[in-house]
Amino acid sequence: MNYEKELRLLEQVVPNLFQQTEEQEKKVSYKQRNEVVTSSDLFMESEIIKAIKKEFPNDLFHSEEFNRETGLGDRTWLIDPIDGTSNYVHRLDLFVVQIALYDKGEIVLAYVHVPRVGKTYHAIKGEGCYLNGKRVNVYSEGEKPNRLMTMVGLSHQTTKDKHLFFHMISFSYKNDIKIRILGSLGYEMAAMAEGSFVILYTDVTNYWDIGPGILMIREAGGIIVNQLGENYEIGDEHMFCFADETIKSQVLESLRNQ
Repeated sequence: MNYEKELRLLEQVVPNLFQQTEEQEKKVSYKQRNEVVTSSDLFMESEIIKAIKKEFPNDLFHSEEFNRETGLGDRTWLIDPIDGTSNYVHRLDLFVVQIALYDKGEIVLAYVHVPRVGKTYHAIKGEGCYLNGKRVNVYSEGEKPNRLMTMVGLSHQTTKDKHLFFHMISFSYKNDIKIRILGSLGYEMAAMAEGSFVILYTDVTNYWDIGPGILMIREAGGIIVNQLGENYEIGDEHMFCFADETIKSQVLESLRNQ
């Protein structure tokens, strides 16, 4: 099935909505675990849903602000109105508006808009990953892969065991890999699809956080597995993304020997 109509809708609606938020007064509040939410998050999500419903009235939604408890069914839109809200609030421009469409048991469409950086990524299942209309890959054939790694979730105050973060910090130090933690999983997964990172690790499992990036990285030729080295499935507790089989093998061997 072709999802060009859905992509065109997002391309028309999302940049304009964000521009509207730039002209509005921002109000900041806090959710559980001191998570930041702004009036921009609420405005963006409600307006994106409204625009989608107008064109696809029977579609479903799973989103960070208003539809957190819904599940996944055919034609479910995953929406994170501003991923990296703390960056947004503190005038750090590494944040995104990200949306994915889940249909027939998988993510089929991804759209990530980085408004203040001038980048827009998209991917449709089986058609590759694109940045501003140009196809991108996790790395170019014949080039030496970069040596940057990113992680997301270390500072999240949850009951999850964080030992894999410290293991990966140790792995990066031993293997001369530099670490970058940017504060927006959506931005970091998009950047990996573009070729910025050789490794990405996270224990974040929210569908709206990971959905768009999963499709983009895979369509850009990346590998996504869980901590056992098995193909990553939505719901797994740990996600490792790799630029190639070599770095994947090195990390998985280190996990087995920890």
